[in-house]
Amino acid sequence: MTKKRRLTWIAVLAIAAFIAPSKAFAHGEAGDEPFLKDLTTAFYDVSISPKAIHVGEPVTITGTVRILDTWPYTLDPPQTAYITPVVPGPVFALEDRVINGQPAPGSFFVERGGVYQFKMVMVGREPGRWHVHPGIAVQGTGTLVGPGEWVDVQPAVAKFTFPVTLLNGKVIDLEGYQSSFVWWWSFAGFLIGVAWMLYWTLSKRTVTNLAVTTQIGINEDAPDIGLITPRDQMWMNVLAGLTIALLILGWFYAATRYPVRLPQQTDWFAPRPLEPDLKLAEVRPEGATWNDGTDTLVMKVQAKNVSDSPITLKEYVMGMTTFVNGGPDAQAQAGPHEYVGQLEVEPNGPIAPGETKELTLRIANPILSEERLIPTRDPQQFIAGLLRFEKAGGGEQFAVVRINVIPTQFKAQYIPGL
Repeated sequence: MTKKRRLTWIAVLAIAAFIAPSKAFAHGEAGDEPFLKDLTTAFYDVSISPKAIHVGEPVTITGTVRILDTWPYTLDPPQTAYITPVVPGPVFALEDRVINGQPAPGSFFVERGGVYQFKMVMVGREPGRWHVHPGIAVQGTGTLVGPGEWVDVQPAVAKFTFPVTLLNGKVIDLEGYQSSFVWWWSFAGFLIGVAWMLYWTLSKRTVTNLAVTTQIGINEDAPDIGLITPRDQMWMNVLAGLTIALLILGWFYAATRYPVRLPQQTDWFAPRPLEPDLKLAEVRPEGATWNDGTDTLVMKVQAKNVSDSPITLKEYVMGMTTFVNGGPDAQAQAGPHEYVGQLEVEPNGPIAPGETKELTLRIANPILSEERLIPTRDPQQFIAGLLRFEKAGGGEQFAVVRINVIPTQFKAQYIPGL
């Protein structure tokens, strides 16, 4: 390929990335490996509302996340986690967070099979159109992201404030509290660092003559060739002294200005367990196929009704997606519309008490490819999710299903012309 043609392709790809639909810019979680989303957690019943606010007005995120029993053995076991809004920077300010009905200012203990209902309230801080997700950050694994919604934040007449009441009863505006002091104090430390960096990079042979520097022992100053001279030692002592003086000044200021101080507090707790699911069905996976060309997943499972009433398969939840065996109204209630799709069940209908049915579940949706939910190019091609069974008269069960996927067709993976 000629240089001109290569540059042309680079320009085309850059333009294509720039003009791509906004959906592509929203979902950075698509970069996660499929197993990291499929086998770890499942988000369902997520609601993000309202979708249009002014600066300073609240947005509420509710939903449930379940840590699956299929948690991969290649990851650290889940022990401590933190549920948080996933947004593009500090464009919102979090006001309140509740897990299983308990206030949760920080991290909490989790376990395989744990179910955690969350409610987070945040207020708009910066005008713009932002994509908002719930997420659970698991220690040793990272943040696992749930389904998201676009939220439009319009400018407000008044300036954004974030009042907080301290233990002594004083109310401060956290948005701008001591901001000028923080800026100038940080800038003073920054100046010392810049002086040190410029001193050694602009005129000293340690950088401009690396061929000479690399031939000298690591503990040799080499003042005879002007590498590190006594004058250099003097100026470095001056900079070190200024740094120490800055630290002492800061300690003295904090001790005199704030004589009453508390250490930072932590509050790790195990959330109260929710009511356990009813025992409605026993499910045995029998296999699945994936058509990469048509974005179609077909799963076969055997379901036995072990309750005393008819049960119906209503949903399949995988990662941040929910596929509904129902019409538009049922899909609208299942979560953010970009992450909800149709689930076809054959044979469809109730399963009688004691009856065992061979069910074929079919999902045809491009989100399976867009969010990289199917591990077609991984060493282990397993997916996991929740089958949501509902009982006539009320009650439900989420049955965990781990199933092997066999691909039947692949999309081409190449860049034309290269």
